[in-house]
Amino acid sequence: MKSMKIKRDLLDALIEIAKENHPMEFFALLTGRKNIIEEFIYLPFQQGETFAAFDSSLIPLGMRVYGTVHSHPSPSPRPSEQDLSTFASLGKVHVIIHYPYCRNCFKIYDRKGREITLEIV
Repeated sequence: MKSMKIKRDLLDALIEIAKENHPMEFFALLTGRKNIIEEFIYLPFQQGETFAAFDSSLIPLGMRVYGTVHSHPSPSPRPSEQDLSTFASLGKVHVIIHYPYCRNCFKIYDRKGREITLEIV
């Protein structure tokens, strides 16, 4: 995988969205340019305390999807089996923001569910 980066202000915004949706999960796609994740795209999704699901047919044609972001309303950032399935099929970088949704309350995974590090810019 090429070296990927994520914008600090985007990460901060995603942490705030996770707080606003608590105790429900939220889900969004990550996109950007030149291997820098700079924005998220909300698609209509169903949410609950243990899931967030969306219809992949709603992804705009031609959109470069770098990965996904979703929240866990528990203190665990560990991906579920459903998370791993989504990781494998959509993008290469997946962020899980977990309760209590602080600047250190997230983990980033590759498409196989292995923890990775992104440069925050």
